[in-house]
Amino acid sequence: MKKIIKISVTVLMGSSILLAGTNLMKKYDVKSGKIEYELKGSGNVMGIVKTQSIGKKRVIFDAYGAKELEETVEVETQTTMGETKTNKKHILNYMNRATIYKVDFTKKRINRMKNTGAAMAAAFGGGKNLKETGESMMKKMGGKKIGTENILGYTCEVWDLMGVKQCMYKGLALKIETNIMGMKNTEVATKAEFDMALSEKSFKLPDFPVYAFDIDKMMEGNKPTLLDKSKLVEMDKQANIQASIDTKKGAEAIKGMAAGMAALKESGVDLSLSKDLTPEQELIMQKAMMKAMGGEQTILNKMKKEMLDDSQELEFAKSCFGDADTLKEANACVDKGNKVFHDDEEHMTSWTKEEKHTMLSEIATFEKSIPCIKAAQSMQAMRQCLPQH
Repeated sequence: MKKIIKISVTVLMGSSILLAGTNLMKKYDVKSGKIEYELKGSGNVMGIVKTQSIGKKRVIFDAYGAKELEETVEVETQTTMGETKTNKKHILNYMNRATIYKVDFTKKRINRMKNTGAAMAAAFGGGKNLKETGESMMKKMGGKKIGTENILGYTCEVWDLMGVKQCMYKGLALKIETNIMGMKNTEVATKAEFDMALSEKSFKLPDFPVYAFDIDKMMEGNKPTLLDKSKLVEMDKQANIQASIDTKKGAEAIKGMAAGMAALKESGVDLSLSKDLTPEQELIMQKAMMKAMGGEQTILNKMKKEMLDDSQELEFAKSCFGDADTLKEANACVDKGNKVFHDDEEHMTSWTKEEKHTMLSEIATFEKSIPCIKAAQSMQAMRQCLPQH
């Protein structure tokens, strides 16, 4: 169930609710692939610690990298003052667009979490795909293209950035060489195959229990929740839909904000000064933002649609949460709402009489504003419909 009692800044700015294209999650310029790597490392840190490592890595991806599994197995030996210690590392991560699964082989469990990094990179990339964003970042950090190299019959571009050389083929690193502070490491592809059909079996994970991992909830003292494996496919599907919406909204909001800031600067506002904007300056910014995001009428129509869509949940919310006297009952309403309205609302962590009263009051306030929202023909009229804080 959507958070109908909160009118977000994103909604007020009328961000698009259209699904973002797959190009926003496009990491590579090749649709699918399987790559195997040989890993080697050695070093002598300040003449005290000698290290040597050897390992293997495999990468399987589909949908231009939006879906990707990476597994690394590595053994490292460290010798300090004649004493040798061996460390073994086994890492397996699977990204399914908006969701990441991290396998913990020590505890024999899998942690499922949101993939916030890709969405942020896509949003801040100004609509460019992740490969383009990555290359742009390398250039800004001083990276240089220094030549080409042939790896397994594929011609890749060699980039040099702060002691790291990467041989890139269509966004994929087929060879990486690092030489930093006496530590040398190489990662070289030994097998590579592209543009083949892949099934779900290609991304199969160990048969470990899967837990919902949310760092914010854990910091509040909540334990990870054990998930029903039979529901993971549908959960990932819903997460991908919502992430596409959020990514598009974020990209448009950032585009609008950039246009607003540029308009302020052109009008003579010193953005380095932490002063409140005058009403006239706010109007300049708002007009520039709306123009960049499709115009006032487009934004108004989208905003009205989102709000009126939310209003369809009001009767259910009033009835269910009005009868809920315990946290368990309130979260049962969340589960029922998710099923009915195809949402992915998270459980509440507390449900006091005050919280219940506040929610029902805000629902009632929003309900009273519906006729005004339907009648609004301008952004100014729409703002008058909403509670003024």
